[in-house]
Amino acid sequence: MDHLEVPVLIVGGGLTGLSAALFLRQQGVDCLLVERHRDTTFLTRASGINSRTMELLRNAGLEETVVGRSLQLIEGKRWRELGQPTDQIPWVVLRARNLADIKQAMIVEEPSLDMSDVSPTRSQWCGQDKLEPILRDEAVRRGADIRFHTQLESFTQHADHVEALLTNRTTGEQTTVRAAYVIGADGVRSRIRQALDITSTGHGSLGKAMSVLFKADFEPVLHGRRFVISYIANPAAPGVLQTFDEDRWIFGFFCDAHRAGGDDFGPERCEQIVRTALDIPDIPLDIQLTQPWEMSHNVADAYRGGRVFLAGDAAHVHPPAGAFGANGGIQDGHNLAWKLAAVLNGWAGEELLDTYQQERHAVGAEIADQAWMRHTFRLNDDGELGAKLIDTKVVAVGHRYSSDAVAGPGYPTAIPRELTLKGEPGYRVPHLWFDKDGERVSSVDLAVDGFVLLTRRDGAAWATAAERAAATAGIPLTAHVLGTTLTDPGDSLTEATGLGSGGALLIRPDGFVAWRSDEAADAPRAVLTEVLDRILARPAQPATAQ
Repeated sequence: MDHLEVPVLIVGGGLTGLSAALFLRQQGVDCLLVERHRDTTFLTRASGINSRTMELLRNAGLEETVVGRSLQLIEGKRWRELGQPTDQIPWVVLRARNLADIKQAMIVEEPSLDMSDVSPTRSQWCGQDKLEPILRDEAVRRGADIRFHTQLESFTQHADHVEALLTNRTTGEQTTVRAAYVIGADGVRSRIRQALDITSTGHGSLGKAMSVLFKADFEPVLHGRRFVISYIANPAAPGVLQTFDEDRWIFGFFCDAHRAGGDDFGPERCEQIVRTALDIPDIPLDIQLTQPWEMSHNVADAYRGGRVFLAGDAAHVHPPAGAFGANGGIQDGHNLAWKLAAVLNGWAGEELLDTYQQERHAVGAEIADQAWMRHTFRLNDDGELGAKLIDTKVVAVGHRYSSDAVAGPGYPTAIPRELTLKGEPGYRVPHLWFDKDGERVSSVDLAVDGFVLLTRRDGAAWATAAERAAATAGIPLTAHVLGTTLTDPGDSLTEATGLGSGGALLIRPDGFVAWRSDEAADAPRAVLTEVLDRILARPAQPATAQ
């Protein structure tokens, strides 16, 4: 039996686990990922990648690759246009009686694609079967040990490590792994969550569902009209039709609505249901996959059990409305990765890891509620429920953190009603274009593998103090004085944040503002040392001369 030692063991090789491996290696942390299936998924599942997730992929050097493999999202209002290119898809959610009724369909949701004021990126439509290999290949290139067809048999927690037993499902060979920490990214039915006896809260199961992936040429009916999703309100066979790529579609339906003396939902039965729902008796269908699943709404009551953390569907599951699930899992992995790196590399205390629960649980619970409300609203057109929906743009980039890793006031909710990115602690830094060595760089791109302090010339004392305080503590930090290392010709920092004369922003490795000061201080190094010690859960350090 082999024995391995690794800082982080990741269980689950879907989008969440693969992105966690990528982000850990981006931070220089070794990791082993195991996945019980033979390879990345051939299933379609998640396709909508929002701008916040694209920011993280951009900072990992993958933006161009993902865009190149995605369908091009265009404004939803264009969905009525005829003869649209097959590689373009209007971002619109419709409701229609059947396929022929699409031209008179009701617009249920039309999220804005214009993110230029809040992000250097934009949303993409990239299926999970395309995105997973991108994440895997880049994680491996950066040095991650990824093993498919390998499953976790058991694990035992100790004071300073986790002991895990793995089995290679091809050879039967077993390996014991000693890991400092474990990330459970093993999906909705997470064995890790069950082993930790972590309960969940939510609306529970919303019903057994079936997804049917098929090829079809709908040109004779649609005449080039395209859309992301249409809820099919056909009383004879209700369901949801989703564009997957240039010539493939997914039709999803609740099985209970189609019981007919048995539970057989094989390809022939599913084809019959699709034809009835869409009213397309004569159009050829090529059924490629039928996949049963259960729609549910549950959020784990804890995201951490000792040295083991839950992420993605293992931590939160909800209806697919809004395309929030995969994005949430990838963002879980990023939040956890930089904090694990900080602790493992010795520049943060163990208690920093408690802030993963503090930050991501609140976000996960509120996003799950938004997804559940969207699903219910789309089916029933409930005006009262519709009034509770928060704009997709706000959900994507406007969430905020209240935790011990933020030196600022707490917030009553994780997702505000309005988008307010003004450089306040707990919010992602506002997107501003600066000039660096003749090239444009976004403020969102600055903090990737360490902290960043931003200030103007009249706050240069903050920059010097930050670099000295960080160097003494071994904390990766880069200070930028606008007008020197970065140029801000229009003084956009002041306009966007209202930062006072001599003020400064401290940005975390995930792009969120950790602390701000609107004015200069008499002892800036002492102030920043105290701030860094507090947000990184470091033991208090002796006073240092300024």
